[in-house]
Amino acid sequence: MPRRRVSSDGLKLFNMAIMSAPPTNRVKQMLSCLFHTEYDDRLEEMVQQCRAASQQLYSYTQYKDMNISKLIDNSIFNIIHAVLMKDEKLASLFQIRQNYCYFMDVAEKASQENDHNTAITIRCALAHHAICQLKLKARKKDLELTESMDAMYGTFRNCYREHLLESMNNNDFQFYIPSLMVMIMHRQRHRAFATIGRCNLRYEPMDIEARIGMCAMHHPYPGEKMPLYHQPPVGSSTDLILLAQYAK
Repeated sequence: MPRRRVSSDGLKLFNMAIMSAPPTNRVKQMLSCLFHTEYDDRLEEMVQQCRAASQQLYSYTQYKDMNISKLIDNSIFNIIHAVLMKDEKLASLFQIRQNYCYFMDVAEKASQENDHNTAITIRCALAHHAICQLKLKARKKDLELTESMDAMYGTFRNCYREHLLESMNNNDFQFYIPSLMVMIMHRQRHRAFATIGRCNLRYEPMDIEARIGMCAMHHPYPGEKMPLYHQPPVGSSTDLILLAQYAK
């Protein structure tokens, strides 16, 4: 089995010092020893922490003094920065590719577990020009996952239309976490369209707002703001692009 590694700087974004309890069932423990690696354990833990971060983001929508759009931007920039770094230093191209693959694995597993907020956030971060300009050699599974996610969610060009349609018609409030970025984007678009006479809206802005409120009620996550939403070390797209150009 090939040896894989986790993103050292990425772990810090999700309070990864918190470890999950091992399974108590002996059969599960035996299977875990046979087929699981440390990478798999860390990946599972990361997905759990990502879900907690998504829940926290929705919780913050209940506070009027919170700039949610700023927190979303911070999360994307922090992930990009984590991909480019290793132990708080600019990584090599080889290490950046390893970090890229790791976050793709996180996005895939998050999507499978209905944490679409995490999946789309990571998808946006990895599609940033700071990373794309490096022309990293993608794994076959990464290409297939990108194609699958674009089909499932839509793309930035159509404002992730497919994801909005699915989110507005999904009633699994307990486990399904839609992308808050997409929900806010369409709420603002529908508000703008509502001012145009005879414009047929698929959803009223208040319907999208209500859906966000329902998610916030079902996914509370109190506590100190997670590092993912802190001000990123590099806070502009231009600076991230310039930083990445020094990678060798």
